[in-house]
Formats: sequence, structure tokens, C-alpha cells
Amino acid sequence: MAGNRYILKPHFLGIVGDLIIRGFFLGITYMIFNFVNGFREGIYERYDVDFLSSFTLDIEIMDLAILLLIYIVSVILIYFLIRFFIKFFAVWYQLGGKAILDYDQGKIIATKMKFPFNRVSIESKWHDIIEVEIEQTIFDQAFDTGTVTIEYLVLSDVDSQMKDIQLKNLKNPEKIKKRLLG
Repeated sequence: MAGNRYILKPHFLGIVGDLIIRGFFLGITYMIFNFVNGFREGIYERYDVDFLSSFTLDIEIMDLAILLLIYIVSVILIYFLIRFFIKFFAVWYQLGGKAILDYDQGKIIATKMKFPFNRVSIESKWHDIIEVEIEQTIFDQAFDTGTVTIEYLVLSDVDSQMKDIQLKNLKNPEKIKKRLLG
């Protein structure tokens, strides 16, 4: 709390769990790829063929079906690898955001970085914080980090409405919740 402002920033430990999970799936994808590649190489050696000649030479129908299945699985694995790298870099972008709760002016100012190069800034007037929700994975619990969702009331001359803002990878989410609701 700086004056009547409360600044919430993501912490590096918050993304460690995401990185561990992504590394685990990368390892599984790599093992499946090696397993499938071993089958493919075995068929290639048995018939003394390569990718293109495997469709033109006399190969048993069962081995050809296995090769086609291997090619399909390989394409799916390549898709997962591309998706992994996109998600891996997107996780790092979460560290670039922050939220400022200005109690004097009654504003919430949130800045988020979105992959690949977008910056989103949201500024809202608020009257009261209604609810603070904490979401933690098992890794978040181990590193004492988590996702905090703040639900707040916005008043206007015409009506009022509920809005929320979600902040990921915050350190000490229980402490944050107590400060916001206290």
C-alpha cells in the first residue's frame, strides 16, 4: 500500500507451476514422438524404403496402415509442439501486467500484456469491492501464489453493475484477499 494506492503485480514464482506443467507435457510429447519414430524406422528398414517410396513399393497392407497412422500421429505431435512453444512464451507475458487500486479516486487501473505484442489497459471507477476469489493449483499452493479475481460494484447515475478483474500469478493471495476485504 503506497498512500491510498494498492499495487498488485505478478510474481515469477507464479509462473513456475505453469512452466513445470508445460515441461512435463513437452517430455511426454517427446517420448511419444521417439516411440512412434522407432516404429517408423523399423518399417523403413524392413522394406528398405523412405517416406516417398513407402507409398509406391510393395508393402504389406498392415504395415502401410501403421505407417499412415504414424504419419497422422506425427502431425498431431507437431501441432502440440507448436502449441507448446506459443503457450510457453505466452506464460512469460503474464509477468508484464499489474493492477492499481486507487482508494482516493475510486479507480481500478489494470494493465495486461497479451501474446505476442498487445498491451491492454483497463480503467474503471468503483464503489465497493464485493468479493475476492482465489484460485490455486497444486503448484500455486506450494509456491504461495495464485489467481485473484476481484469483483467490484460500479455505480453510475442511471444504474449499478458488477464487474470483475482477474489477476494471475500473485504472491500471497490470502494476504491480498484480507487487505482488500478488510
